[in-house]
Amino acid sequence: MTKQELLEEYKSGIDKNPFAVPIGIELLEVRRGYVLARVKNKRELENIYGDVHGGCLYTIADNMAGIAAGTCGYHVTTVNGSIQYLKAGRNTEYIICEAKVIKPGKTIDAVHVEIKDDNGQLLNTAEFTFFNLQKRDEVCS
Repeated sequence: MTKQELLEEYKSGIDKNPFAVPIGIELLEVRRGYVLARVKNKRELENIYGDVHGGCLYTIADNMAGIAAGTCGYHVTTVNGSIQYLKAGRNTEYIICEAKVIKPGKTIDAVHVEIKDDNGQLLNTAEFTFFNLQKRDEVCS
């Protein structure tokens, strides 16, 4: 499967995810073990202080980490996730999320996530582990 085919497959999947659709996740790049995405900041995603809500940031991280892990050969489900809120998401048009598989496995995949504002300022880091379910066609190298 080419990078473009992989991107289109996951774009189609995210467009069918009833939890993710209202957030507006836009996939920019998908390849084996890697995802780059962005979300346009909007009032509906903010907390009472006008910052991007921490729950929204976690949701973006979990979804993108899951896609990155899924490119490694299996349909996956989250086992564990932790996020470090380093800086408030404010005064930014977009939230940028980059997820990288740091250890693909036969049973468990480990993924590192970084979330930045549109100026490249690091807002959050996150770590996720995923359990591999049903086999897919793509295999992470």
